Amino acid sequence: MKNVLVRSISGIIYIAAIVGALMAGGNWWYALTAVFTIIGTLEYQRMCAIKCGAPLPLFSSSLDLAATLLLWAIAPVLNYWPAALPAIAVVLGVCLLTRMALALSQQEGDAFSAVATAVFGTLYIGIPMTLLNLAIGFAPQAPAAILCMLILIWLNDTGAFCVGSLLGRHRLCERLSPKKSWEGFWGGMFFCVAAAAIYARICALPVLTCAAFGAVVCIFSTWGDLFESMLKRSVGIKDSGNLIPGHGGILDRIDSLLFVTPAAAIFYLAVCTYTL
Repeated sequence: MKNVLVRSISGIIYIAAIVGALMAGGNWWYALTAVFTIIGTLEYQRMCAIKCGAPLPLFSSSLDLAATLLLWAIAPVLNYWPAALPAIAVVLGVCLLTRMALALSQQEGDAFSAVATAVFGTLYIGIPMTLLNLAIGFAPQAPAAILCMLILIWLNDTGAFCVGSLLGRHRLCERLSPKKSWEGFWGGMFFCVAAAAIYARICALPVLTCAAFGAVVCIFSTWGDLFESMLKRSVGIKDSGNLIPGHGGILDRIDSLLFVTPAAAIFYLAVCTYTL
């Protein structure tokens, strides 16, 4: 009971922080995504260190964090100092090239895997955070659209848990997440599609397009969750961190968001541009 209470309270605070930053917009949203970027990168580096059996060299870990933050900084720079964008691109390139050059002096372990893992971490966390920052200034309705996407992610988690707990029989991916079931997946799909269709009716938007978006959120939310589970299982840990009581680390909370955000951007460019 105590664990449920702690988990509920920390979950409410987490959601309140996101909703508050969305409503405040601007620098408050940038500050929140910066926190997600920094802590998420540090948690990812912790997993890399466990995998390698030793902490990452300070210079290497600093370069990785700097590269991810430079990706995050693209939207604020475009908003406040657009002339500085070429400099950001140059510095980002230098960081990544320097990180790859460091592999030449690596004496132990698999240098190729170390570089690939580092660059992947920058893209895995940096690109979704950049897209969220870009979206917030894209249009006046962007905060509402981001909140809708987040609510669909949360509804997918809720639907998958409720239906899976009651009816779950067939494992979705037992190797990575023994508790997830196909029944839970389709329960989350129902919640997402139904909520998106209701939202479309209320806001006079194309129902089929919104329902399709709900399906996209469900698929990529589940995929993102399973992918982070794969990362954690590959290094033998249960949670990416312990920042959020009852929930684990930041990556444990934004794992679905990291996959849904790029998928939502592609969906918007490929579909909504021609239908809305």
